[in-house]
Amino acid sequence: MAKRAKQAMANQNGALAFKDLGYGLEVNRRTTWVVTNNSPKSVDDLSFTSRGERGVTWWDVTPPKTHYWHAHEMLGRAYAFELLDLINRPSKERPNVAAYVLKAVGQWSVSADRLADGGMADGFFAVIGEFLETGTAAR
Repeated sequence: MAKRAKQAMANQNGALAFKDLGYGLEVNRRTTWVVTNNSPKSVDDLSFTSRGERGVTWWDVTPPKTHYWHAHEMLGRAYAFELLDLINRPSKERPNVAAYVLKAVGQWSVSADRLADGGMADGFFAVIGEFLETGTAAR
């Protein structure tokens, strides 16, 4: 990639910085995430998890009793922001939380009963995807 093209990309999104290593690029992304006092501090604080005899159930949700897809989508988005708040909170407690939750949401979405229930997974993954691609997500 030409130097000008890299600089143009970096300037387009001020949060990205590139360094040409000769064999590839080192890309640094600055992110800022506001973690409020009310945000989850542990897995048990996530409203979509539960804990039982066999440990944590990573996606324990009851979809809204409506066929309105957008209600499900907004709930999924809210759950994603809970997860992002937790993983962006400075702590040593959460090994692999995102991996467990993402796997559980994917498994659940395949078995969702109603078409509208899929909106919950769509909203959830839209927020997670936006965060992975840009380092932020619009609430």
